[in-house]
Amino acid sequence: MSDAIFVFHGLFPDVVQSNHQSIAQILFDIEFEDHLHSHYLADIEQIKPDEFEVRCQLPIDCPGFPQAALDYYQYAIGPQKNTISHSGPKGASVATHNVIRAQWSTRLEAKALS
Repeated sequence: MSDAIFVFHGLFPDVVQSNHQSIAQILFDIEFEDHLHSHYLADIEQIKPDEFEVRCQLPIDCPGFPQAALDYYQYAIGPQKNTISHSGPKGASVATHNVIRAQWSTRLEAKALS
């Protein structure tokens, strides 16, 4: 296995899907084997009070990604969230008024899809 670098950029904490279900979405990039895969979104759904499901179609096989996505989610909404920008340099995001912008990166084992 090789290493992939995941760079998380932002969290959209309350996206409502067509079935009226509220989820969080995370925006991130992946650097793997000299290729940059950018602007991927992962959905995080809270199933039970302490149980979450992470959904994303990655361009690589990375078993550690769901836990890394949850770690980022906890980072962005945790006690330190007041030190994180909730808007862009020129005010609130055009896409949504509640994007949480926080860059966080991690290195995970991954392999190319076969």
